[in-house]
Amino acid sequence: MPKVVDKARMRDEILEAAMGVFVEKGYHASSVSDVARAAGLAKGTLYIYFDSKEAMTTAIVDRHFATLEGQIAGGEPCETLDAFLDELYATMDIPAEEASFHRVFFEVFGPSFASDAFTCHVARFFDRLGAHYADRISYLQQRGEISDQLHAPSMARALASMMDGVVLHMGLFDINRRRYRRMLRETIMMFGAGLRPIPDKRV
Repeated sequence: MPKVVDKARMRDEILEAAMGVFVEKGYHASSVSDVARAAGLAKGTLYIYFDSKEAMTTAIVDRHFATLEGQIAGGEPCETLDAFLDELYATMDIPAEEASFHRVFFEVFGPSFASDAFTCHVARFFDRLGAHYADRISYLQQRGEISDQLHAPSMARALASMMDGVVLHMGLFDINRRRYRRMLRETIMMFGAGLRPIPDKRV
């Protein structure tokens, strides 16, 4: 009776092996044979799952972003701006080991940004993140919680960029937890202040 292979698990094991090889040897110095060896597979077997090193790279990035989207996109929209800001804080208050992925990401995959296809692939994640937050901001504008003078898609993309930058800062520069959380609180406070409706002084 033929052995039943859990293909999803096998893909994950190959990606874990690939990430380890890329970190150890450097992305461009690594080969498909290196990954196959690390995964304990014949090269031909690995090709059943991924047809190139670039395909593995894209899959690693997709897996990381899929995890982030699962954390961010769930749940009902917040009813108040303060609740929305609290939600942003919780989303960005990630474990240090998760933030460290950003350092690995740039060390391993930085050269891949020379590829328009790879850059567009990553950009699509931020497009989806921006669309998600544009919906959240529009909803709060309808409730009078956020100024209706603001352009929701632009503010949402600025928010996605801000979130990426703050988390990236922690991952790249080993900022301690206490300092990071203070920086995070103040960043969100500044962003929130820019969203609030301006009181009508004529009243």
